[in-house]
Amino acid sequence: MNPIRHFTELQHQHPELTKSQLLNSNNKTTFTGEADVVVAGGGILGLCYAIHLKNISPDLKIEVFEKNPSPIQKIGESTLSPFSTFTSGGILPHNYLLHLFALKDGLQFYCLDQEGREITSHDIGGLDISYQLDRRMSELFMTMWAQSLGVNVYHSVSIDFDISTVTDPLADSLSKIKLDAEPRPFSTPKVMLKDPSNTIGSTVNARLVCDASGFSRRLTSKFGARERFSGWNTNSYWTYFRPKDDNNVDERLLGWNYPATKHLCFPEGWGWFIGLISWHHAPLANLMDMCAHLIKSAGAGVPADDLPSTRSLSETFTCPYEHITSIGWAVRDDFELPADLSAYGTGEGEQKFNFFKKRYPDIDKLLNESYELLPSYYESRTYFVKKGLSYRSPVVAGEGWLAVGNSTGFTNPLISPGINAGIASSWRAANLTAAVLTAPFKEAKAVMMAAAKDHQEFMHDFAVPRLYNMNRLWYNFFRDHRLFEAGPRTLWSVTFEEVDDHYYGEERVEYTEADARWMLGSGLDSFQALAAEILDILDGDNGGAPPSEEDVQKVLAISTRTVRDRTERWQNQWGRWLRQYDEKLEKIPGKKARSSGFLVEAKCCEGCKCFVHNRTNICPVCGDRVEWETKM
Repeated sequence: MNPIRHFTELQHQHPELTKSQLLNSNNKTTFTGEADVVVAGGGILGLCYAIHLKNISPDLKIEVFEKNPSPIQKIGESTLSPFSTFTSGGILPHNYLLHLFALKDGLQFYCLDQEGREITSHDIGGLDISYQLDRRMSELFMTMWAQSLGVNVYHSVSIDFDISTVTDPLADSLSKIKLDAEPRPFSTPKVMLKDPSNTIGSTVNARLVCDASGFSRRLTSKFGARERFSGWNTNSYWTYFRPKDDNNVDERLLGWNYPATKHLCFPEGWGWFIGLISWHHAPLANLMDMCAHLIKSAGAGVPADDLPSTRSLSETFTCPYEHITSIGWAVRDDFELPADLSAYGTGEGEQKFNFFKKRYPDIDKLLNESYELLPSYYESRTYFVKKGLSYRSPVVAGEGWLAVGNSTGFTNPLISPGINAGIASSWRAANLTAAVLTAPFKEAKAVMMAAAKDHQEFMHDFAVPRLYNMNRLWYNFFRDHRLFEAGPRTLWSVTFEEVDDHYYGEERVEYTEADARWMLGSGLDSFQALAAEILDILDGDNGGAPPSEEDVQKVLAISTRTVRDRTERWQNQWGRWLRQYDEKLEKIPGKKARSSGFLVEAKCCEGCKCFVHNRTNICPVCGDRVEWETKM
């Protein structure tokens, strides 16, 4: 297809247009002050909610309001099979999106000690192809995809809600709000807008609202402060680097250059290394033209392998990109840091990032030799801080509203639950919304209240606390190399169960209730029972201190028993999922590749040195042909 430069031409003809005006011009219909559904927040999960709802209920009028002038970079860049399954079935296949985002295949874990003597490594494997997301690009593309479906997305518009005082948000009398509108089967929080440009109204009369406002919790905050889990919490410190020399990486960091999310684990927590294709320096109008081209190509049925490469798209639309790496630590808050950190830099983010960098010689050497810091890369800031990561909102649904994503709660970035488990909240909430809004008038309130109860139980009682237990378990495994060695194989055996039956075979493109309730394995009762047994031995406010030898041996005995029982019960071919293990989850010295019959694998393109997955012979980044010796 010939490229069309609609937005760059529009910007050229009207240089006074702001970023938000440019984005809002892509809406298909004008603002009327009436909507079936209003979404507070234009982040990934708010947009996924709107997209899925529009897919299953195309006649609904859906409006999304985002306070930022345009999509911006955020933390939370790593995705796994739940998200890629959702996007493949509900938006576009992998091979389309990999023209915009970096390829990801699974997780890799490395356990370090403070003396730099030992590195224990694990390939956690991957169930399917996924992506490392430049969040500015991901939210821009999803904004434009939603707009192409008929969802209106407005930027630079803040949103707030007016609710009545209630004692029990899930009671029959919730939210007795008087709206100047025709009779409704149930009440809905009043939507109030703040639009500095005065191009739209100050209110929207909505039938149902969705709080997707993230950590700001625009609606859920009105029903109570964050609930903190008992015991220790975690804090995060991160920044961005440019990779400079892959050849100097310590050989004990097995498979370091493979396109997985890397986890460097230590007793106080862990650090992430996420390789991104960054579009940060590309002008918004140019990016919009590039995204529009891909969306039109998809609509015209152009095969992904016939699309221009990332490099070609970049040149055609004047959208420069580069490869960068997001690096940060998520550490326990019960670890006592030195009172004086001035030797590590200025400001809390820099000081605490550098403290953990220098505390571990292998990390210090890796960053000094193989990565180059990018000062002030985003928002004129170099270092970022997020404290008290784990929480949940006491109320996440009520009469006329549902919440998704971080508005409902969060645990920790470990194993990327923000997007990958969060997609369950968006998908389920959209399904519940569709059921509510199609119910007969006399039944609608009962359906609404049942939906609110369902969502409350799923997010507040099920999803968030179960993910929290999973993170506590992983953190305790980091306290000893033997536990770290035993941990992954134990968790694989429990969290995946019939992995061959569920995932092996044709590419999965339909996200299901089973995916939503899996929660990266934490949703399984068998996992929660195991976690409770081990946490009863290991957990506590210990700052990551080494566990006693007696406790280590107790947990190792549990691990041995669990792996034996589970591998006998479920005869998975683990060797084709994992590079270092055999079919019985035994680590095999010298095994560095998945066994024959693997589902997903990646190799380095000789032309551009980016990785390509085995379901295509064309590198999406440079367009070169890639030959595969082994296929599934």
